[in-house]
Amino acid sequence: LVGYGLENVKAPSLRRHAGKHLEAPDYHKQMQQKDTVIIDVRNAYESAIGHFQPPPHGATLLDPKMRTSQDFPKWLNAPSTKDQLKNKTVMMYCTGGIRCERATALLNQIQEAEDDFQTKDVVMVRGGIERYLKTFPQGGFWKGKNYLFDKRMEQVPSQKPTATLQADVDSTCCVCHTPHAQYRGQHKCAQLLPSSGLVCAVPVIVCDACQEVATQQPHSLECPLCKEGYQTPSTAPDLVGQKRKCGVIGTGGMDLVTGQKVQNHLFHHHTDSHPQQPPSTRLFCGKLPLTITASSLRQAFGDAKIDTIQWIVDHDTRAFYGSAFCHMATLEDAKQVVKESNNNNKVIQVPLTKKSKSKRKRIRVAYAPPPVGEKKDDTGRRPPVAYRETEYPPLGT
Repeated sequence: LVGYGLENVKAPSLRRHAGKHLEAPDYHKQMQQKDTVIIDVRNAYESAIGHFQPPPHGATLLDPKMRTSQDFPKWLNAPSTKDQLKNKTVMMYCTGGIRCERATALLNQIQEAEDDFQTKDVVMVRGGIERYLKTFPQGGFWKGKNYLFDKRMEQVPSQKPTATLQADVDSTCCVCHTPHAQYRGQHKCAQLLPSSGLVCAVPVIVCDACQEVATQQPHSLECPLCKEGYQTPSTAPDLVGQKRKCGVIGTGGMDLVTGQKVQNHLFHHHTDSHPQQPPSTRLFCGKLPLTITASSLRQAFGDAKIDTIQWIVDHDTRAFYGSAFCHMATLEDAKQVVKESNNNNKVIQVPLTKKSKSKRKRIRVAYAPPPVGEKKDDTGRRPPVAYRETEYPPLGT
């Protein structure tokens, strides 16, 4: 469950721009067609152990080589990527289909906003890889394993012979480089990225025989992307500008996806030039995992008391997309949270999943005073009196 860095007003309209759904048999047929490209919109470490392999003279497979999902808009915006997509039927796939909803919507938004960039069509497989493998139990055009985020860890075609499954393995142990296709031990790449100076931290494959070495020498672990020296494209698309051009942000700056009013000064490319919002009891929290709960968010805020958590949802689908307003009990509580979020030694983090509390994600926190002139409720506070906080964010319709 990822947002591709498309939180808040950067989120494309799923109702207007989401790609077409193809059932597994039709998706299978489309992979056999020329003038077609197929994009794996999962992270590179997921693709490493399994991916679609279209037949000869059929679709061309494209791998965005994403270290994190936030790399995808930059890859999609690159001129070299657009050249490969022009006038082609673009197929996308992911584990269960959720990520494709947003990825296809982003592509359709970009091509509507840019006159010189057009594809033939943008489609996704309904139900993702999981449903495709159930429809084609011998594998179809699938090669390898489907990486899963639950206790199963991976999925394989139920009727594919063991010898063929073993022959499908392209990935290797990052220590001894023997063929291996299982992620065990939570080992990660320790190399520094030249673009940011941060540790890569992409999960790496370590075979059973090399577990002890990898644990004792974690600094030596290197993922395939770092080994080849791959760097993510640096230029992200102007998503807010595109939404304006497409009419998704209407007159007066109202974003039709989130229902929020866009403030021009918030969307310059250089974040250092953003004027500081005045302190307020309302805080904006972004980059939240879609599995967040009200309890875990309160726990992340520590001693700072949250009065009400208001999940921000898509204006059309009413689905949560990774942002919330936290209405703090006092201004001092709000200041404490913002101060800690700006302190690199004590950042605000939340668990990525309910079961895996050791995996945590840094979230974005900022003051979010209500726009001047916005009508208040009879208490002078927000959210409105009728709002009722829920433990889980809305799934939408």
